[in-house]
Amino acid sequence: MKKINLFLVLTMLGFGLLVQNAHAGSLAQAPNLPAVTTGPEHNARIAIAPYAQVVANDSYTFIGISHPSLATAHTSIGLVVEAMNMTTVPNTAGGRAAIFTVSAGETHRVFVVNQSHATINGNNASFTDTQTHLITTTDASQFGNIKVTSVGTHPYGATLDVNRPGRYSDTTTGVRAVSVQRYDGLNQLSMWGVVYQESNGAGFAMEFIGDMHDSSVSGSRIQQPLTGYSATATEVSKGVIIRGGAGVN
Repeated sequence: MKKINLFLVLTMLGFGLLVQNAHAGSLAQAPNLPAVTTGPEHNARIAIAPYAQVVANDSYTFIGISHPSLATAHTSIGLVVEAMNMTTVPNTAGGRAAIFTVSAGETHRVFVVNQSHATINGNNASFTDTQTHLITTTDASQFGNIKVTSVGTHPYGATLDVNRPGRYSDTTTGVRAVSVQRYDGLNQLSMWGVVYQESNGAGFAMEFIGDMHDSSVSGSRIQQPLTGYSATATEVSKGVIIRGGAGVN
């Protein structure tokens, strides 16, 4: 019972600190791109997990981020994963963050682990590939939360292939090549994770608020026409039904 009570206290403490950071309105730890910094569109750039922990020789936090290649998603989506309220090595904005791009069909692994971990470290080839990212903490016990921020600064706005990497050409119309507008927000990605206890192989799952599973929609469903396509009398104008997610709103 004491262990359960301690866990609940730590969880609520982590969530309280998380809310403070999530609503601070500062994205200084993300790339310095032109952005909306307040309001729903700002919040739509953010996904959060209320609790994470690292205890040397006992537990670490694992996060998986997948790009399932939805019809509404760009083929590459950039993001920043941060271990908040933990003492990282180095203990700077860069030290607590992993910045990377997830391409269609990829799954990236993020480990939040103490710096002297025997196997999960930069000297182990199993953890040095381009789809694996390490955020290291000091060897003291760490309890915090996870914040994910999209590099794309306007998650409500669908963009064309000429504005973003990846092409979406439709050459089957017989008219001319056309392009579909798509999103690069976090609601196009699937996020999952676990606080893993090494001693017994157990742990508990992490919940991400603001990814494709939990992001509520905002605004009306709209039809984005395929740019460059002109419908004839016998053809129906083509488009894709899309709308942006609301992140932590």
